[in-house]
Amino acid sequence: MKTVEVEILGRRYYLKCDRPEQIQQRAEELNNELKELNAKFNTVDQLKLFVLYTLSLLEKYENEQAANCKLSEEFKQLNKLLGHIESEL
Repeated sequence: MKTVEVEILGRRYYLKCDRPEQIQQRAEELNNELKELNAKFNTVDQLKLFVLYTLSLLEKYENEQAANCKLSEEFKQLNKLLGHIESEL
């Protein structure tokens, strides 16, 4: 494992990981998201920013989960239709 230094909202963190480039990229994405939330809500409370970010992630996760369930049902229906077509051949 390698140690990687990342900066989020002006604070430096030292993390051990197998893929330092990936962690640096994710930390940069997180930092950008937090800066956007900070601009939108105009707060200096970092904990509040992290809570807002976590809530937005949960919302995205729930939306993706619902979309995945819908696609799964559509896939089942298509497989059922294909099964009927194959049995008629």
